[in-house]
Amino acid sequence: MNYYNAKQTLSSKGLFIGYLDGYATFHLENDDIIDFEQINKRILTEYDLKNGNFKNKFFEIYYTEIFDDLDDDDFIVFSLDDLKLIK
Repeated sequence: MNYYNAKQTLSSKGLFIGYLDGYATFHLENDDIIDFEQINKRILTEYDLKNGNFKNKFFEIYYTEIFDDLDDDDFIVFSLDDLKLIK
């Protein structure tokens, strides 16, 4: 079987649920709940997601879905690229 890797860049509005074990979790407007395991360091500098001050706040979310095909199993990684707080 051929190995493949694909990326798709997306944006959505979403509610920040929390930050736990290195994952930032958001509830998106389409009702998906996504755990972002890769987070741009600039985001953590601008928004301290770990301290809880941004829980239940709405953001415009820019992220990348990274699809990997490894050993007949598809694997998806979500990378949080940028955030903008909606006021």
